Amino acid sequence: MHRPAVFAALLGLTRAASAVGDFWVQNDFCARVKGASDDAPVTYEDPATKEKTTHGTADGRKACLHHCLSLGLV
Repeated sequence: MHRPAVFAALLGLTRAASAVGDFWVQNDFCARVKGASDDAPVTYEDPATKEKTTHGTADGRKACLHHCLSLGLV
């Protein structure tokens, strides 16, 4: 197989795996909170209980780690 074909195949597979990880594996909390920081906190409302919580850097890092691990597993 030629290098451009291998590159195209791998690119397509990684994009597909990324979409599966983002939309099917990652939960709503992780998707919303992974960008939180103390300078720009994120308020999350639980869809089931309607409880609002505010998250900063520590929670953002945990959510980002969960996101990276779930994408790595996919």
